[in-house]
Amino acid sequence: MLPSLRISVARGVRFTHTVSGNVPAPRGNIKEPADFLSAIGRNCDEYATKFETWESLFITDSRTMRNEFAIPTKQRKYILAWREWYRQGQDLHAVPVAKPKKKK
Repeated sequence: MLPSLRISVARGVRFTHTVSGNVPAPRGNIKEPADFLSAIGRNCDEYATKFETWESLFITDSRTMRNEFAIPTKQRKYILAWREWYRQGQDLHAVPVAKPKKKK
């Protein structure tokens, strides 16, 4: 394999995890980012103004959410997880935070 071809193939494989998937169409009563973020709960709706369009909600990467939008880690990971589940067709619902069990 030619060195330049090998580098371009390796580069393409290396950065596939950073490329966002497709942008799903809004479903049901979820029409805009504010609806999406309020449906998943955990006070994510306070970051609705950061995402201007439906596409921006699904294209924005974790680094941008951290550096430019200042979204805390737990909420950022929660939004990213729900974004992927929504792509896979799962209906939105709030998942409560599990409380730690008391020690005996």
